[in-house]
Amino acid sequence: MIAESVIVRSAEGLHARPAAEFVKLASLPGHTVVLSKGDSPKIRGDSILALLSLGVKSGQKLTIEVTGPDEKTLIQSLISIVSGTDSH
Repeated sequence: MIAESVIVRSAEGLHARPAAEFVKLASLPGHTVVLSKGDSPKIRGDSILALLSLGVKSGQKLTIEVTGPDEKTLIQSLISIVSGTDSH
């Protein structure tokens, strides 16, 4: 398991498009992705409804935890999505 915290940089926060991309990556077979915002309960990263229900706004910190065979690469990809530095 690997965990990292990241600040959401997008002016819109974590809205539908990046959330959908996050969920797509978090759903990779063999991996478990969990995230939390502040003191909020942890949620599954492969659920678009759970992710959007967090209501993540610009400047807020998310903690992402990834477990799986390619966890280091996956967590970096997920961080790039939520931090607004994704180049896709």
